[in-house]
Amino acid sequence: MNTQEVNLPDLAQEWLNNYLSVIPVSEAGQIRIKIAELIPIITIELGLGDLSHAACLLTAVYNCGSISANSILEKFGPQMLNILEGLKKIENLNTSRTKIHADKFIQLLLSISDDVRVILIKTGERLQEIRSIESKPDEVRLKLAHDAGDLFAPIAHRLGLYLIKNEFEEVSMKYLFPDIFRDVSRRLAETRSNRDEYVARFINPLMRELKLKGYQCDIKGRTKSIPSIWRKMVQQSVEFDEVYDLFAIRIVLKNDCENEKADCWQVYSIVTDLYQPNPNRLRDWISSPKPNGYESLHTTVIGPEGRWVEVQIRTQRMDAIAEKGHAAHWLYKEKKETEEGVAWLSEIRDALQASAESDIADESKAKTELYSDQIYIFTPKGDLLKLSAGATVLDFAFAVHSVVGYHCTGARVNGQMVPIRHKLTNGDLVEVTTSTNQKPKTDWLTWVHSSKAKARIKRFLKQADYADADQGKEMLIRKLGQWRIKVDVSTIQRIVKWLNMKDALELYQQLSENKIDLASIREYLKDKAPAELIKEKLSTIKTVDSFVKTTSQAQDYLVIDDTLGNVDYKLSKCCNPIFGDEVYGFVTVKEGTKIHRVNCPNAHQMIERYPYRIVKVRWTESHGSNSGFTVNIKISGKDNILVVNEISRLIATDLKVSMRSMNLVSKDGIFEGTYTLIVQDRPHLETVIKRIKKTKGVLSVGRTDELIS
Repeated sequence: MNTQEVNLPDLAQEWLNNYLSVIPVSEAGQIRIKIAELIPIITIELGLGDLSHAACLLTAVYNCGSISANSILEKFGPQMLNILEGLKKIENLNTSRTKIHADKFIQLLLSISDDVRVILIKTGERLQEIRSIESKPDEVRLKLAHDAGDLFAPIAHRLGLYLIKNEFEEVSMKYLFPDIFRDVSRRLAETRSNRDEYVARFINPLMRELKLKGYQCDIKGRTKSIPSIWRKMVQQSVEFDEVYDLFAIRIVLKNDCENEKADCWQVYSIVTDLYQPNPNRLRDWISSPKPNGYESLHTTVIGPEGRWVEVQIRTQRMDAIAEKGHAAHWLYKEKKETEEGVAWLSEIRDALQASAESDIADESKAKTELYSDQIYIFTPKGDLLKLSAGATVLDFAFAVHSVVGYHCTGARVNGQMVPIRHKLTNGDLVEVTTSTNQKPKTDWLTWVHSSKAKARIKRFLKQADYADADQGKEMLIRKLGQWRIKVDVSTIQRIVKWLNMKDALELYQQLSENKIDLASIREYLKDKAPAELIKEKLSTIKTVDSFVKTTSQAQDYLVIDDTLGNVDYKLSKCCNPIFGDEVYGFVTVKEGTKIHRVNCPNAHQMIERYPYRIVKVRWTESHGSNSGFTVNIKISGKDNILVVNEISRLIATDLKVSMRSMNLVSKDGIFEGTYTLIVQDRPHLETVIKRIKKTKGVLSVGRTDELIS
């Protein structure tokens, strides 16, 4: 059915009647009375039309489930469904903390439904309730009074509904602060006759002057509302008698809309000719209307008896908007259409979104944007927290407090237990559960949405890393002391470089987590470090001419060659270097230059005690035809004669390697053997080791200082 062809209120009335016919008579009667009182408020005081009228009729029917969402969509269209869904969502919101979070509540109401009519209808419902507040129980009165003052009065103010705003505020004050309300009311009543007399003395000469100038207007004195007077007493720290602006003079011009601004300024000129103005109290809301549509020219002048009097100048159109806000503004333009005026509803949304501080700043520009990526979440106490859309329980926990976030284990969302990764939705009531054993983990960074939560988690993890690093550092220093290895920056940096780590912090962290075998570090420092020290030393040597004679080919290297007769050198027996090994020369006093492997067991002592005797050397290709080099290898395996025989056969027969000696030791079913072999060069030795390693029963094999498991 086409929504445009349906008389929405009539169809909605039919559905309401069907619903009322099946519920108790007393309940049906109460609903009818409520709707009968609400419809005039919605249509006349708020200026809403058929769609909102129908929504008021259908709310009770839809909330109890008598009508399905599909039926609403089919009969009334998506706009009606959107309004009813919005009204249903905000029906049971916890408003106990609206005084603290009024702005957030307004934004929450806007974000629950993108149709501003939801808020207008809800405002109308609450206005209806406070008008019958006398018949309510005391507990209900207090709740209505709190909501009226803290939430609905600010909404009415932003919409420019000043009469409704004053009504909300006065009811709120009457029941929340009854003694103050009665006292101010009594003082106003006692001073009414004097006030009326003074207003007449102020108005009469002004009225005569305006008539002489040809202006048709109404002039009246308007007493300020009781809450407004009390606010001035509190803010200015004065007694009732000292509040000078208990009333304001309002001049309402009867003219056409074309010249209204000029006429208002002409009237202002007449007023200030009669009474001296205070230039600091001029407020021009004609040139720049407030975001809620309010237009008026305000000034403060010195009246009879030297009293300050506020004067408001406006036209009939402006006065209607000042009293009834955007509803009057739209009706005045007579452009209300079936969709209730898209432009008008847009203006209302802008007014609702305007910051509460806009009265102080430039109000013509103070319009805040409602971000669609924000949600509002309730705490168990009724506080509202604003989070980004997509926020999880963890985000909420960190928004409450960092400690709550650190120990968060989950939450009850609307009474249901959910994990910390659960995504929250607008209006959720969240109660965080915690445990002292819970701590942030790296995975948490992928579960949070807000920058605050991420920053807190990173900070905690960083602090934990440093705590772990301190533990790892202490462990390493203690072990180095036990191994009699000097603890300094260079030692730590060599370990970091050897393990391919980013920095010492990473080293310490992994040590604390037992991810690094301390025995491997000891082996490296004992056996491998000298080789690196020798390499570093060799890299700094520029020439060896001061130590030994070299051939013209060698440049800054000592060349080792069979044919070289003018250099005395020997291969050291402590490490048995072979062709292809990384080597260095050590100049002795009586035995010439001895050649050592860079990872020789004696290298560390040499480099520390005699660094000036270290020289660079290199092999020449002619050494490939050398008769052979002596090398010691160590083999361990299962203590089985077949394994030992197979190793000997492999060395002598398959590999054709000369074996000088063999020494075997057996213990606990494992044998260890040291074999002295003659090999051609390092590649030859590596081939021998690989073949032996593949022998069944062999556990490890390698040179005595390079054991391979």
